[in-house]
Amino acid sequence: MDQGRDSRTRLLIVEDDADTAEMLNTFFQTQGYDTQIVAWGKEAVKTCRQDPPDAVVLDVRLPDIDGFEVCRQLRDSFATAHIPIVFLTEKNKQIDKITGLKIGAIDYITKPFDVRELKFRVRNALRLPGPW
Repeated sequence: MDQGRDSRTRLLIVEDDADTAEMLNTFFQTQGYDTQIVAWGKEAVKTCRQDPPDAVVLDVRLPDIDGFEVCRQLRDSFATAHIPIVFLTEKNKQIDKITGLKIGAIDYITKPFDVRELKFRVRNALRLPGPW
């Protein structure tokens, strides 16, 4: 972490639904996180490569590339392979969950979700040693 940067944990929220993104942003800020929101998969990859966050909360359904591809690209790069990824998505089929975990996500949570559960899953993902 840069010496001049705020020491709060940095969380990237990748969510194209503006209401959900704002709710997550507000919630995690009240929990003491420094948050950033992006709505596009390619923007998430670029953001993570330029200034890696401490963790990513990632939707699967995005307007350009899907969250699975975002996860793959982050895992395939030395600079971003260590970032814990928690999927938060409406895609609730078993094959989707298995795919997300298989490609390197720490956790896979389906919508609708309990925000308290999400809080602890993100906290726990940040505590795990990486890389994944």
